[in-house]
Amino acid sequence: MTKLVEAIEEVDRLAKASGKRTRTGGGGISPKERWYQLMGYLAQVLDGVLKNLDLQGVKEKMDQMEMALDELQRTTPTAG
Repeated sequence: MTKLVEAIEEVDRLAKASGKRTRTGGGGISPKERWYQLMGYLAQVLDGVLKNLDLQGVKEKMDQMEMALDELQRTTPTAG
């Protein structure tokens, strides 16, 4: 994840240093716009990674809670 953040920072640096004019045959998009487009893609990837990490943490906590509940149900006498 650190390398991804470093890549975003590097693309930001490159975008700030690049030109605003389109090159011939460049499809009408300037180098600056292309760098920022890449930075947007990298930010989306980072967002996905962070969401997956958070989801994994929630799943682990749910597993722990289920184990504790199972243990509690097993050791608690039921009224009956």
